Amino acid sequence: MIHPAATARASRYGLALVLSVALAVRLWIVATHTYIVWPDETFQYLEPAHRLAFGSGVITWEFLDGIRSWLLPGVLAGVMRVAALFGDEPDFYIVPIRLLCVLASLSIPYVGYRLAARRYGSVSGLLAGLLCALSSEAVYFAPTILTEPLATDAALLAIWLGDSAADHARPRRRRLLAGLLFGLAASLRWQYAPVLALVALAQHGRRPRDLLTVVAGGIAVVVPALGVLDWLTWGTPFQSVWLNFLRNAAQGVSGAMGTQSWWYYAMYYVVAWGLLASPLLALALYGAARAPVLGLVVLATIALHTLSAHKELRFVFLATACMPMLVGIGLGGVLQRLPRFRAPLPGTAMALVLALVIAGATAASTYARATPGDAWDRDRSMLRAFAAARATPNACALAVRTIWVYRSGGYTYWHRDLPLYFETWDQAQHLDTSRFRLRLAEELDRQPVAQYPGAALAAHADRFNVMVGTDGDGLPGFVRTSCFGDGSPADPTYCVFVRPGGCA
Repeated sequence: MIHPAATARASRYGLALVLSVALAVRLWIVATHTYIVWPDETFQYLEPAHRLAFGSGVITWEFLDGIRSWLLPGVLAGVMRVAALFGDEPDFYIVPIRLLCVLASLSIPYVGYRLAARRYGSVSGLLAGLLCALSSEAVYFAPTILTEPLATDAALLAIWLGDSAADHARPRRRRLLAGLLFGLAASLRWQYAPVLALVALAQHGRRPRDLLTVVAGGIAVVVPALGVLDWLTWGTPFQSVWLNFLRNAAQGVSGAMGTQSWWYYAMYYVVAWGLLASPLLALALYGAARAPVLGLVVLATIALHTLSAHKELRFVFLATACMPMLVGIGLGGVLQRLPRFRAPLPGTAMALVLALVIAGATAASTYARATPGDAWDRDRSMLRAFAAARATPNACALAVRTIWVYRSGGYTYWHRDLPLYFETWDQAQHLDTSRFRLRLAEELDRQPVAQYPGAALAAHADRFNVMVGTDGDGLPGFVRTSCFGDGSPADPTYCVFVRPGGCA
């Protein structure tokens, strides 16, 4: 018989291995890959944070209209101000922010390990944890500054605490912490709130006093983070929730940005996993029988977001993060029938091999069938061009030609107290299928910056002496100094052009 102390020690070692692998893979991605998953990462979170911290930034229609919460930008602004004490380059705040997101993302392999180990032991925990650590979607979104991954990180920890709270001996503070995490997740991504409410009811509904504690914890976060903060910043409590719903759901602004079929999310997994789809889905169903709350999260998240005409894979990241957990738990349940798997050393070796094989095969299939060609380097050449423009001596203003405003680096990556002009300024304010005008504004040192869109930009070339654009975007008097990217659709070429002299 294995001594309980040895079992606990093996569990700690297994968890440490899972988290070490997850951290190493994510740090390698941060060090070797540059990508922006979606323009919202820059212009809905980093750019307003930059304006709050330093007084300069592009203001999107969402912040002019008041449909976005200042919660995440406010936190990011604090990090930016602290980072500015150590240097004035954008990397001094971009890298720490991404590293903080990576640390938060470790909740996914942590919870995957804990949930599987609680049901089938540390070897099964190792299998599920490694699948979560190596999941291509989890790794891809780990360093991104988006509300969906961050809300998922908090929600999964709350689910784990609720799973453990099934034992009546668990202290009340554990349930309170679960409620606080549910509240944080709902405040970051209010669209997840109905799913999180169902989960809290499923985990704690049989004991009203426990449910009341969880609800009290959630309210203690949501009211100040969304109600009071919106009241102080926009003038109306919860405005970033109800006005956002009005604009996007009732007035169809989000639908104007693209619509997809109702089966879009469900079909993604089938297409991405290819030949592995059937066995992985079967294992996930088996895992859902042992961890029904995770199954509820997947079904409710996908079903809720299927109701919206505009669909993006990041919207259902909460479901995507649970899939490797369900597969790992299901596979652990199947393998638990094998005596060799239950033995510590052979079982650990088998878990390592299976995790690597399944994660590698799934990642390869997803990369080949469902991952865009530019996914792991999206906008890299543009960011490199912005860095080169920023380093130009005697720069007095930067102009951005042909590049869509939202695909640029904004003041987040320009980070100089100098004007920033966009040729596509008017184009970015118009959607043909939307009756709602997408306004834009720009502030420099908290003062408005006039724009010269379209042909007016070339006509006012005396107002800037540095320019970023494609290889053919040069203007008279400007000399191309550097270019980045190989010119392929996955890595378009962007160049920096410089004009001698100053600015009018």
